[in-house]
Amino acid sequence: MVLALTATLVAACSRDVAVEPTTPTGSTAGATSTATPTGSGSNAGSGSSTADGTSSTVGPADVPDTLRVGISFSSPGIGERSNGRTTGLDADVARYVAQAIGADQVSFVNALPNQRETLLETDQVDMVVSSYSMTPERAQRVTFAGPYLNTGQDLLVSERSAVRGPEDLLGFTICAAEGSTSTSELVDDYPGLHVVLRPTVDACVDMLIRGEVKAVTSDAAILAGYARISREPNQLLLAGQPFTTERWGIALPKGDVALCQEVTTALRRMISSGAWEEAVEDHLGESTRISGTTLQPPMLGSCAAREASASSSSSSSSASASSASSSAASSSASSSVSASRSSASASRAAESASSSDGSGSD
Repeated sequence: MVLALTATLVAACSRDVAVEPTTPTGSTAGATSTATPTGSGSNAGSGSSTADGTSSTVGPADVPDTLRVGISFSSPGIGERSNGRTTGLDADVARYVAQAIGADQVSFVNALPNQRETLLETDQVDMVVSSYSMTPERAQRVTFAGPYLNTGQDLLVSERSAVRGPEDLLGFTICAAEGSTSTSELVDDYPGLHVVLRPTVDACVDMLIRGEVKAVTSDAAILAGYARISREPNQLLLAGQPFTTERWGIALPKGDVALCQEVTTALRRMISSGAWEEAVEDHLGESTRISGTTLQPPMLGSCAAREASASSSSSSSSASASSASSSAASSSASSSVSASRSSASASRAAESASSSDGSGSD
C-alpha cells in the first residue's frame, strides 16, 4: 500500500462473529493492524436532535483503542484478505480514518453484504467500510458518513460476450450478491431478466466463469477488480456502461452523529492531503472502463442533515402505513355497512313479495 500512513501490521488473529447469517458462514478471520494518529483526530461534535425528537450522540466521539471494522474479505482491489493481510481501497480508507480519529489499532471483521447492518446493530463492529451504498432504506438502521466514492451498477461479462447492458440480457440469467441493491433495481427496470443470488460477488464470478450465468451485476468499482485479475481462457470484461448512481458511505451505529462528524472530518483530510487520490489510483486506476466520476473526489455530506432526513422519512413512512391501515379499516367498515344495508333491502323486498304472493290464500 502506497498510502502515506504509519499503519503497519502487527498481528493476525481469529475471532468468531456471532451474527446469524442468511447462509452458514462459520467463523471469520480478523486482522489487527496498528494505526498511529498523526494528530489529535478528535473533533467535538455539537449536540443535535433528530426530527423525531430523540437526541443524537453529543460531544467528542468515544473512540476505542482497537477499532473494529466490517469489510469484505473477497473483493479484489476493494477489500481482500490474503496471506494474513487485508488490502484494498476500503482497507486503506478504514486505516486512514482510524488513524485520524485516534484509534491505536484496526481489527478487520469479514462482512458479507447481507450482514452489514446486523454486525453494527449487534455491536460486533464499530463501523462498516465495505462498498456500502448509501440508501434511504439503510439509513433507517445505520448512520452514514461520506460518501467516500461515487460509482454505479454495471455488468461483468465474458470478454467474448456481446452484452453491454441489461437490455441485452432479457431471457438470460445473471447473478448478484445477497443484500446488495443490485437485484431489486434490475428486476423492477428490466422485466424478463432472471436473477440468482449468492452470498458474495466472488461466488457469482465463479458461476460466470463456469458458464452458469450470462453476467454478474454489482457496482463497477467492485467488478473492475475481478476483470483486472482475470486471465485467459476466462478473461472477464467490465461492460463499462453504469446504469445507476451509487455512493459508498461508512456505516456507523444508528444515531452516533458525533462519530459521524469525526469520520467525515477524517475523510475530508484524506481527500485534501492527496491520500484519497493515491488510494483510488492504486486500486482502481488501471481499469480503463471505470467512470471518470469514480476517479474524482466525492462531495461529502452533512451528518446531522442526513440523520434528520432519515428520521423524517421514517416518520413519514410510519404515518403513511398508519393512514393506509386506517383507510383499509374504514373501507372494510364501509363495505360491511353497505353489505348490511343491501341485505336489509333484500329482506324487505322478499317480505313484500311474499305478502303479495299470499294475498289470496287462507
